Amino acid sequence: MQGVMEKYVLNQTHVRTAKNFGINDITIDMGIPQIREFANVTIMSYEMDKINIDDSKGENTIGSRLGLELEPNYNLTIAVAQNAVLSEPIMLDFNFDDDNKVLVDNIKIIMEEDSKAEFIVRYNSDDNSNHFHYLKQETVAKQDSKAKIVIANMLNNEAQSFVAIENNQEKNAKIDYILTEFGGKTQISNYYARLNGDFAENNLKTIYLGTNNDIIDINYNIDVYGKSTKSNIEVQGAINDSAKKSFKGTINFEQGCSNSKGVENENCTILSNNAKSKSLPMLLCKEENVEGEHGVSSGKIDESKLFYIMSKGFSSSEAKKLIVKANFNKIIENIKNEDLENKIANKIDESL
Repeated sequence: MQGVMEKYVLNQTHVRTAKNFGINDITIDMGIPQIREFANVTIMSYEMDKINIDDSKGENTIGSRLGLELEPNYNLTIAVAQNAVLSEPIMLDFNFDDDNKVLVDNIKIIMEEDSKAEFIVRYNSDDNSNHFHYLKQETVAKQDSKAKIVIANMLNNEAQSFVAIENNQEKNAKIDYILTEFGGKTQISNYYARLNGDFAENNLKTIYLGTNNDIIDINYNIDVYGKSTKSNIEVQGAINDSAKKSFKGTINFEQGCSNSKGVENENCTILSNNAKSKSLPMLLCKEENVEGEHGVSSGKIDESKLFYIMSKGFSSSEAKKLIVKANFNKIIENIKNEDLENKIANKIDESL
C-alpha cells in the first residue's frame, strides 16, 4: 500500500549553483509504501571460508547523502578476510514479485587488509508492478585491498529506484564500481567516495537508460585527501521519449593531496526531441600540485553515422540501438559476466 504523498528534496549538489539552472537538487512528490519483509534474496559464493556474512542485525533507520531516511527490511554485512583473494565473484540477487514489492536494503562490504574480491549485485523484476527500492551500500576498503563491485538495476519501467553508495579508502586501496541504471520511472542515485590514504584509487563507470517519462537524477562526489591518488568517473547514457536526466559530478581535491589525478566524463545520447538532459561537472581544488579534467557531451546521434549504418540494411530504430550499444559496450565489457551482459543487451532492445 502506497503511503501518504509527501514532498522530498533529494540529491543536493556538493556546491550550489544558480537556482535557475534547476540542477542543485531534485524535488519529488511520492508516498513511501508500507515496508514489509523481503524474502527473495539469494547469496552465492564458492569460497565461503574466506568471507563472513551477517544478515542478522543492522540499523533501525538508514540515512544517506541522498537525503532519504527509511527503516530497512534487509541488512547485510560481508567481510572479506585479511589476505584473502577470491577467484570467483560473490553473487547477490534480489528478485521482486507480487509478494516482494518493497526493498530497503542496507549492505556493507568490509575489505580487510590486502584482500581482493568481486561482487555482483542484481535487482530484478519480471512483472509490471510499481516496485519500490532504496539501497544504501557502504564499502570500507582497508590498506592494500581491492574490490570490484557491480550493481545492476534491472527493475521494470514502473519501479522507483533510489541508490546511495559510500566508500572509505585507506592507503593503496582500490575500488572499481560499475553501475547499470536500466529500471524505473524514477532513478535517483548518489555516489560518494573518500580517498583518505595515499595511492588510493577509485574508478566509477555508469550506464543509464531513460524512456517514456522517466526521471533520472545522478549525483557523484569524490573527496580526495591522500597523496598520489587516482579518481575516475565515466558515464554513458541515453534518453528517449520525454525522459529527463540530470548529471552532477564533482571531484574535490583537498589540501595535502599532492600528485593526485582526477578525470570525469559523461556522454548522453538524446534520441528524442522531447528528451531533456542537464549536466554539471565540477572540479574543486585546494591543492596546487594535482591534475584534473572533466568533460560532458550531450546531443543527438550524428546523422552521417546513422545514414551509414542504415545503408547496410538496418532500419533507423535498429541503427540507433547499435550506436547506443556501442557506447555502452565500453563499460559493459568490464562486467565480465555473460548472463548479466545478455540481460543488459535484452533490456536495451526492449526499451528502445
